[in-house]
Amino acid sequence: MRIRCFSRAGAVVGVFGREGEGPGEFSGPPGLVRGPDGTVGAISEDRLTIFDPTGVMVSETKLPIAYLQPSRTFGKTIHGQHFGGAAEVTPVEMDVATGEVLWERPGLDSEVNTECNGVALGVASPTGGWTFPACQRELVFFRHRDDPTPTIIIPSHYAEEFPNERDIAEIENRNSRSAFRLDVETYRRTPKRNHLRYRSLTYDDHGRLWVATERDRALSSYLDLYVGTEYVGSVRIRDRLIGYDLYRSTFVALVEREPDAAGIAWRAADWYDIERLDIN
Repeated sequence: MRIRCFSRAGAVVGVFGREGEGPGEFSGPPGLVRGPDGTVGAISEDRLTIFDPTGVMVSETKLPIAYLQPSRTFGKTIHGQHFGGAAEVTPVEMDVATGEVLWERPGLDSEVNTECNGVALGVASPTGGWTFPACQRELVFFRHRDDPTPTIIIPSHYAEEFPNERDIAEIENRNSRSAFRLDVETYRRTPKRNHLRYRSLTYDDHGRLWVATERDRALSSYLDLYVGTEYVGSVRIRDRLIGYDLYRSTFVALVEREPDAAGIAWRAADWYDIERLDIN
């Protein structure tokens, strides 16, 4: 169990950690976060391990919360979410050096009036708030993280879309590897949710919210952009989006290519320069 970092050209830049229970080791696939000065943070169970760009371990902190779903970046603190009682999403901020919980908001599901009475994994906003996707089509905006009442919107351009053949193939493949199986025929008849299931939201350096959607994802994928709570446009990229990251003017998409003659959809990382993206 190791982390391998590659350059755009595919050259290995660094190799971090290994499987195990000791310092700098992981008991399972870790969650990765970007840190200052090129550092990489790896969260495995209840530990945050920080490596420098060459793969040398810088520090390790025991966290009071196991299986934190981290934000994409960290500095002196790290934001993330964990699942509290009844699988409720609980956002949290912790001190990176000590692991101390600096802020936490349990019971969030009982405070939001969404169509399914809950929210999915969200993201801290650069202005001190939090934003969450919810249910099939909603976005939940807390202007400040302690505000009692959020703004909840349904995107004006949202339209029901049913699973395509690549969506169904993904579920069938997941069913073959998991004890928790989804009924394929029920899935086929159910409209897709608007957002990707995992880490669909992020903010860029201009304060714009990016939302990775389930729209199409056959030959193309779409990300919606918001300024505040206002939808301002969409970006289309090629192939089936699996995950993405934003760093300054660079957008990186992890995608699956169109299946080849053997039915294999190879994965790749596509790099985009978004410096001149004129959506505001």
